[in-house]
Amino acid sequence: MKGISSKKIDAQKTEPFAIVAVGAATGGSEAFTELIKFLPHNTGMSYIYLQHADGDGNGETDPVEAFKRASSLTVAEAKEATRLLPNHIYVIPPNRKMMVTDGSLKMSLKPVKTKSFQPINDFFSHLAEEYREKTIGVLLSGNVPDGALGLRTIKAAGGITFAQDSTAEFNGMPRNAIAEDAVDLVLSPQRIAEELAKLADQQERYQQALSELSEDTINDRDENLINIIRQIHRLTGVDFSHYKINTIKRRIIRRMIIHDKDTLESYVQFLKQNASEVQQLYQDLLINVTTFFRDADATEFLKKSLLPRIIQQKETGEPVRIWIPACSTGQEAYSFAILMMELLGERVATTDVQIFATDLSESAVNKARLGIYTKDEVADVSAQRLNRFFNKIDGSYRIIRSIRDICVFATHNVLKDPPFSRLDLVSCCNLLIYLEPMLQKKIMTTFHYSLNNAGYLVLGKSETIGTSANLFTQVEKKYKIYVKKKDAVSKAFFEMTFRGPEAEKEMRQPILPKMKHEDFDLDKMVDRALLKKYTPPSVVVSQDLEIVQFRGSTGLFLEPTPGKASLNLMKMARPGLGFELRNLVFKATKSGETETKFWDENLPEDKVKRISIEAVPIKHQGDSIEKYFLITFNEQLLEIKEVVSGDATKDQRVKQLEDELSSMREDMRTLVEEQEAANEELQSVNEEIVSSNEELQSINEELETSKEELESSNEELLTINQELQMRNEQLAEIQEYSEAIYTTIRESLLILDKNLRIKNANLTFYKTFRVTEEETHGKLLYEVGSHQWDIPKLRELLEDIIPRNSHVADYEVVHKFPRIGEKVMMLNARRLVRKLHAEHLILLALEDITEFRHAQELIAEKEAWFRKMADQSPMMLWVANADKKLEFVNEAWAEYRDVSKEEMIGKDWIEEMHADDENKVRKVMDTAFEKKKEFSLQYRMNKGNDYKLILSKGKPNYSPDGRFIGFIGSCVEIPPSDNQ
Repeated sequence: MKGISSKKIDAQKTEPFAIVAVGAATGGSEAFTELIKFLPHNTGMSYIYLQHADGDGNGETDPVEAFKRASSLTVAEAKEATRLLPNHIYVIPPNRKMMVTDGSLKMSLKPVKTKSFQPINDFFSHLAEEYREKTIGVLLSGNVPDGALGLRTIKAAGGITFAQDSTAEFNGMPRNAIAEDAVDLVLSPQRIAEELAKLADQQERYQQALSELSEDTINDRDENLINIIRQIHRLTGVDFSHYKINTIKRRIIRRMIIHDKDTLESYVQFLKQNASEVQQLYQDLLINVTTFFRDADATEFLKKSLLPRIIQQKETGEPVRIWIPACSTGQEAYSFAILMMELLGERVATTDVQIFATDLSESAVNKARLGIYTKDEVADVSAQRLNRFFNKIDGSYRIIRSIRDICVFATHNVLKDPPFSRLDLVSCCNLLIYLEPMLQKKIMTTFHYSLNNAGYLVLGKSETIGTSANLFTQVEKKYKIYVKKKDAVSKAFFEMTFRGPEAEKEMRQPILPKMKHEDFDLDKMVDRALLKKYTPPSVVVSQDLEIVQFRGSTGLFLEPTPGKASLNLMKMARPGLGFELRNLVFKATKSGETETKFWDENLPEDKVKRISIEAVPIKHQGDSIEKYFLITFNEQLLEIKEVVSGDATKDQRVKQLEDELSSMREDMRTLVEEQEAANEELQSVNEEIVSSNEELQSINEELETSKEELESSNEELLTINQELQMRNEQLAEIQEYSEAIYTTIRESLLILDKNLRIKNANLTFYKTFRVTEEETHGKLLYEVGSHQWDIPKLRELLEDIIPRNSHVADYEVVHKFPRIGEKVMMLNARRLVRKLHAEHLILLALEDITEFRHAQELIAEKEAWFRKMADQSPMMLWVANADKKLEFVNEAWAEYRDVSKEEMIGKDWIEEMHADDENKVRKVMDTAFEKKKEFSLQYRMNKGNDYKLILSKGKPNYSPDGRFIGFIGSCVEIPPSDNQ
């Protein structure tokens, strides 16, 4: 690759050399303001800022004026038909769907009926399709499920992607994109600006690198290019030498730009020093981009027509087998599984469905096995399917067990590894477009081998079966669906030339550059014309006499035979030539030299046709497993006198015949030698077969023993599997109960990680404290709701008390929240340790006891009022519990008895009663308490060494819930006059 020097940017250009699309949500305008502060005024790029509106449809305050104050670039609100100019910032209004066509903005309102509006994903994906490598994607602060898929599409198209680092106020969007491996560089807004400025400084290199891939940027013969392919092959075992070379070069140049490498040589050295970069380039070449139900129309056709047809063709108990090669992270495989579940309905229990999904990328396969996807990734899944086929886990969505169980994921190279067999359908979308025709044909052969008769092949929109029309017939043109031809014969080979890093030396030679119109070579053109005119009829055959090439017109010597088509030389040779041709090739094989055969054929009118055939071994450079021969045919028409002179006698004619007889004998001897050699080979092969048979017999005995051991192991595994299944069912039941409790419990529940960031919260928490999941998930607890949870007593609990105690109960916190006012919370916390993942969590339960506290205060207030009123009463009042002990007496009672109120609590008054009245009073009191009935009685009580007659009345006392808790009553002294 030529080093390309940086040039000053042409400020007069009217077309931007790159489009920088910036997506953000809450907190994004501040981050973008910080970014554009550090951008030069003449970058030559257009910047489009798109902010995802919140759930209410209201975005943040209009940021245009703030951007104008912060940047030296021209800032304007995007309008319909606005022409994109370099060094301009365009701000898209909220709730708008944006596109760019022919360099101009096209806007429309947010779709009304859409389930999940994702303007950032839509716009990023559109730009990637429109501008390819000239698109740069940036994702800033925000927590909405948007942006990651769009960034991944930009990266797959060859563009460069950025995400904000930990400086993001809300890191949900950047974090999701990073987790999806959709981001090239994770930087602060200032550093992103610096990288964009660096790209602008190298504008000429950037544009030339992207526009001259097929010409001078990287030569197809460049040793450095081959070196890079070898390094990838050495590290991963995957050979990219037969992939489309321009795709490889574009990916290499993208990585070079990211790492600021001017030459291919410098990038090769960088790869040698950084194995991680080789792995990253490998991942870039794999291009893992997929979605659920990628094409809505095609999905509908599969569900309504193709899949039902496959199911109907199945006998009872016969499985439906589907293969998804290049499955990426599994969305396509799970989409097929969901469609099958929907179609089968109640028959799913009796119909075996097997979906095999494979990919080169081990990381992609591992993610597919887990079946966990972000909100961003399931955005195109309908709410009905989301509820039926997914479980919500920690803010993400996981495919349910029954769907995961029918999908088998594996790391697999479709070009060299043995394929699956007896398949009903193969869905291979967007793999063939990255491969050269030779590999496309090989894959078509593999698919033909794998499919059942009348099995179906589904390809991507931009793909065809190419030269494999003899293997498949198209049945649906719009959706690129083909059916296997039953009578076609395919020869599938499942191993490439090199199968491991040690095979590097066998790497194919560099791809020859395509002939360009200006590469005119007069000498070559003349040589080609001469060869075409004067070269004798000839064919190139393999050692097995299979014709691989025809040269010139061979119709006088070779012709197709009736019946099944064949290119075997012996079958195509005209009568009389087959034996001679076979004998000649045998001699050339043995001698390694050119062998020639002449014979004459008499014709009428004293004419003789002399035919000469040459068999020329084709010499190879280096070792070659396969040998080839060039067979040429020459024919001359001679006068008899040229063959036999005028002085020829009868003896000369005899001499000629004797020579021919000698030649025939020589041919016979050669044939015998050939037969003897073949017999010796057969004898050797027979001995080897006998030896192999003995070995196979021994192996068979060992296999029988192994079979018995396996059967025993299988029985043990079956028992273990049954136990495991029972445990799984129990675990699923417990999890279901736990989720039901978690979602329905009245208390607010939070699960915090060891850094006190919120992993999960229940509905009661969101409802009580008026926050959304987007505002809480992944956030530090103290930062939720604009730091309204930064409560000193809460900090004390989480940072000081919990680390020292495994659990804390009834910890009261009072705090005034801006949104909901003052709340009294009773906190219970417990430390949890997930041993399997070595993860420390905190379960925090928050009981809102604000109303309970208010009720307590009201009761205390009422009780104080009652006591005050009772103390002011001249009547003696009392309250006794269910054990007949006094709980309350008023001041009048205490004064009458001349004791303090405290002395009376817990006692009864019978001990001060006249002895003659004691039994009667006890009997009345016991009966009243037992039957819980009112009572009224008189008795004499001691007062100042004198007994006074007292009238006492009481009524049963009940709690608010109807429980008997004692009696309340009054006592009055009966004056002597009344007593008389």
